[in-house]
Amino acid sequence: MNEMTAVGRDEWPGITMVIFRNYQWGAEKRNTTLWYEDNFVGTELDVNVSYAGIAKACGVNGVIATSMEGLTDALDVAVKAQMENGETTFIEVMLNQELGEPFRRDAMTKPVEVAGISAADMKPQAV
Repeated sequence: MNEMTAVGRDEWPGITMVIFRNYQWGAEKRNTTLWYEDNFVGTELDVNVSYAGIAKACGVNGVIATSMEGLTDALDVAVKAQMENGETTFIEVMLNQELGEPFRRDAMTKPVEVAGISAADMKPQAV
């Protein structure tokens, strides 16, 4: 998201960025559902946030694609605007919430309890 606030500068070249939107942190959700009996927390994202809207608020093009054809059309327009006019476009691709396989190396091993750690070990930080 920080890129949106920076790339609209006049001296920067235009870019085309695709944001895949499935309303969740999918890798983290998959990891927690695998190892914690289908429990997950903090992985669902606000459905009312629009990355295309945020892009527009940052002064660049923001487009929503809801199908493969829509994405193809949006890419054609965005790349042409980038190459011919130096414009930046963020394309928000709306996806379902199907969880794919985890890609992180540590996601395939069950977490283990760290021996010897307790709340009594925590000390206040010196100022």
